[in-house]
Amino acid sequence: MIEAIQQVIKPHDKYQMEIKLDYQVLPGQQTHYQISTYIFVPQSLGIAPSTYSKAEFYRDMQNYIRLKTPALILREFTKKGVSSPLIALEKTLTSKNWTGEPADRDHLINNFKFLSAMLKSAIREHFNLIQKRIAEAPPHSKVNLLIHNLVEEFLVETKHITDKYRSFYPAFNLPNVDEQLFAAYKLTDESLSLLIEESAVEMFQIVEAYLKKSDKIDYKQKLSERVECETKHRRSRGYHSVLKEGDDNEEYAFRASVLKKYASSVLYLSTAVRREGVGLEHFLFAVAAGLSMVFATVVAFYFQQQYGQLTFPFFIALVVGYMFKDRIKEVGRQWFAGFLQNILYDRRTVIRTQDGRHKLGILREKVSFVAEKDVPKPILKARNRDQFTDLDNDGQGEYIICYAKDIVLFATAFEEAFADVPEITGINDILRYDIRAYLRKMGEPVEPRHYLEAGQLKTLACHKVYHLNFISRYRSIKPEKGKLDRHLRLVLNREGIKRVEHVPV
Repeated sequence: MIEAIQQVIKPHDKYQMEIKLDYQVLPGQQTHYQISTYIFVPQSLGIAPSTYSKAEFYRDMQNYIRLKTPALILREFTKKGVSSPLIALEKTLTSKNWTGEPADRDHLINNFKFLSAMLKSAIREHFNLIQKRIAEAPPHSKVNLLIHNLVEEFLVETKHITDKYRSFYPAFNLPNVDEQLFAAYKLTDESLSLLIEESAVEMFQIVEAYLKKSDKIDYKQKLSERVECETKHRRSRGYHSVLKEGDDNEEYAFRASVLKKYASSVLYLSTAVRREGVGLEHFLFAVAAGLSMVFATVVAFYFQQQYGQLTFPFFIALVVGYMFKDRIKEVGRQWFAGFLQNILYDRRTVIRTQDGRHKLGILREKVSFVAEKDVPKPILKARNRDQFTDLDNDGQGEYIICYAKDIVLFATAFEEAFADVPEITGINDILRYDIRAYLRKMGEPVEPRHYLEAGQLKTLACHKVYHLNFISRYRSIKPEKGKLDRHLRLVLNREGIKRVEHVPV
């Protein structure tokens, strides 16, 4: 079951790393995962409990939760008998009175978006397969033979998909069709055209690099014609997403960005974030206040009984009682706060469908600095600190941040909510972590170093980098138990992220 958690980590830009986690929804009532990520921070970066609070950590962490894109390969989009949005569109259009049913309208719009999102995912997987075959090709093998069919399949199947989708145009271009529905059809048409054009350009580069001369000329011609066909189609439909020489192409970039967001909007889920345990916290703090009041009252009653009212000893007793009452209340609050921190998470996110009707799961998060003695031994072993690491930290170790997540998904809710769309197998949890807080204390990214060679003084540039080690423990709790550790090293300098390294555990 633990293999049902898939992880992709990459730099999003110079200052943000992106962690994409796929959680699969398994058969049964609940699927329960826990993830603990330990961040080992060099002391020289000045990231400590006194300088980097929980609020700052969550400020730097941005979360997106969406449905995992249903998977199809290119040839399956036009194949009957599979869960293809194209086939679902065709089926809806053959039913009676589909133009007058709001439910049919919403179903069609969702399938438009699913088609665009799923095709983007299928093309990406198609390119991944090409790159895999190239990377795994034996030495001196003919790479063109390994990828020839994949290039051909891209050309043929994308043509079949767009032809079938565009064959629906007469059905939507009618006076009795809802204006919003027709607009959604055209937005998806433009989105598909841009996606295929961009992919054809990328395929052109692969053909240029790996196919032999005879095939290269043929496929470069076919891909060029494919791009020209898509550009011509967008012009004929009045879409403004056409690149122009001598223009800043601002409108093209804007429309392309908006269309990508439009297509992926069907995957995003509604989330409501709140602090966990607020009611319990108020109750326990009230208990602390009550205990302090009990102490002060007992002291007052005792001294009143012993010395009577309006006496100096009774006055002193009231003052001392109030002093201790205040301290007991504060110590009680601190003790209960520590207790709550151990048993509760910081934040609780309820995951729902966009319309809010179905509760799909619960995500809880907690972050804290932890002492090395509290870190599980396998995590410390995976960290694999060496002598240079200890010297870099003056023999005092590293600061360790623990970011824990607890995810519960409800399988029956997924089945009810997405019964009439392509099969949903899980959710994506996308985190973007801004690392600029770690850059403030760093030295110059490049330092000159002088050296002598054959009696000549020379200078070389030495790049100064810092390492952040992220070690994640993935645990499956229900329906089966399992455990898996992964180690990632983020290499930074003062200008941002240089690279991400995956370290064997």
